[in-house]
Amino acid sequence: MSVQLVARELGARGSRTATAGPDPAGAPTQAAVEVLRSVPAWWSRRALTHGLSGRWLDVFQAVSAPRPEIDFALDEAWTPSDPISGHALGLAYVEALDAGVRSRHGRHYTPADLAERVWTSARSALGFGVRARPLPGLVRDPAAGGGALLLPPLREHLSASASVDPSVVLAGLPQRIEGIDTDPHAAWLAAIILAAEALPVLARVPETRREPLPGLVRVGDGLAYHSPARVVVMNPPYGRVRLDAAERERFAHLIKGHANLYGLFMGHALDSLDDSGVLSALVPTSFTAGAYFESLREVLTRDACLKSMTWVSDRGGTFSGVLQETCIATFSKRQVRRTAIAVANGAVHPVATVATPRTSGPWLLPRRADDAPVAAVAAAMPNTLRSLGWRASTGPLVWNRRRDDIASRPARDRHKIVWAADIVTGEVLRHPSRDQLRYLRVHGVRDERVMVLTEPAVLVQRTTAPEQTRRLVVADLDERSLEAWGGSAVVENHVNVLRPTTSEPKLDRARLALVLSTVALDRVMRSTAGSVAVSAYELGSLRFPADDVLKAWSSLEGDELVSAVAESYRDH
Repeated sequence: MSVQLVARELGARGSRTATAGPDPAGAPTQAAVEVLRSVPAWWSRRALTHGLSGRWLDVFQAVSAPRPEIDFALDEAWTPSDPISGHALGLAYVEALDAGVRSRHGRHYTPADLAERVWTSARSALGFGVRARPLPGLVRDPAAGGGALLLPPLREHLSASASVDPSVVLAGLPQRIEGIDTDPHAAWLAAIILAAEALPVLARVPETRREPLPGLVRVGDGLAYHSPARVVVMNPPYGRVRLDAAERERFAHLIKGHANLYGLFMGHALDSLDDSGVLSALVPTSFTAGAYFESLREVLTRDACLKSMTWVSDRGGTFSGVLQETCIATFSKRQVRRTAIAVANGAVHPVATVATPRTSGPWLLPRRADDAPVAAVAAAMPNTLRSLGWRASTGPLVWNRRRDDIASRPARDRHKIVWAADIVTGEVLRHPSRDQLRYLRVHGVRDERVMVLTEPAVLVQRTTAPEQTRRLVVADLDERSLEAWGGSAVVENHVNVLRPTTSEPKLDRARLALVLSTVALDRVMRSTAGSVAVSAYELGSLRFPADDVLKAWSSLEGDELVSAVAESYRDH
């Protein structure tokens, strides 16, 4: 039975459970309880398939895992129309959880193909070849949910251990596989799903020597201190989180400004690896470039090396109800000089092999093969937008905080608003869709000083989408354009504003706007930005050539300048 059919049978009511700290999910929904009640019958069928009988058909006797506090005696269990896999059963449970809790805490179940890819990336970093190998140490998922990420390594270990005494293999599983989750119901279900993978091994043990299968997933806090692991695989919860004073002190080395749960999980996982350890994480891409993740990048590059990066290209289809760019980032404690980049969209397609990032600044990692040469050249360039003498900031108007001051008509104390829709490549044009929200009333000198732009500037759209032709949408708000807007403008916060920090920047405003509008700089930004937003921080970190090249650019205009920029970013 497919995952889609399982979700349809349950009405697609939920998603993944995994977080640190007190369990925010609370009591499971009725639909989730129904899935849990189906487990004894599901287990019995699986055990019978492998020739087991008697007590081994009873999941509560066959597996050493704490029984969840629900009534299994009632006959309201969900019964799928077809036998389903353990992965599909785990998905059925998490798809039945409360959608609001899921969304608030950024918890999502891992699709089977991505779970396989996470393990493939980890085993490659371990140096495994094509043949299955026994696990060389403990593989842990600190936010295990339904156990999806632990299924591939467990299957490989069992397959590679086929010639070993089955009693020894089963007894050693707790030293090879460990899952942790705060949801006791998910932890129990994951333990059963993983135990079911070992049923063929159990069947090979003589009846008189059989022991209950170990429960490989336990209830706990994934951010607590744990014994060292050889591998950590995870799809951690994400979203901003408030930390108390003690927690902020503990995680201070990972935080710059806001704390995000997945960043804490990544940093803590790295700390929990042994000296030859590997971390393979399915996470949002924002950590590769965002300002809030600068401290995390410093730790990741200091204590490990990025072995591989796989971009998950289908942001709308990976997780139910989520539009979030994601990637599989795999780090090794061993020294790595080159990082393999790939794209996963059903199949996995290699993109490039690049120099391993060594900086806490935004990482230049190409999303497409034809962007790789440009990204490699840019990574070696010495200048940034900041060193050119320009500062990027976000437009100050957050419209829903000033909705009572926004109007459609001009007045003496009102200034025109520049919206992102008004930014087209090269100029600022009044878009009719925003004319009902065109003017902002300002309150006094202080408000005017903060909100009103009175000098020419370069404007850049702050929010784009992966499917857009351009990531950098730039306009030169020159003297003539500013005059056409009434001599001043209020810039909304989906637009970045670039202003000079010196009277003689290395590139003047008009040339900077043209350079940022080139294909070459757009490719650099696509390899820099960690999310669909083009932040002021990432703009400020854009790489530019040495001063002598910039000086040569300053005498060029139009097509000559565009050609010179393309030549400067070409890999020779």
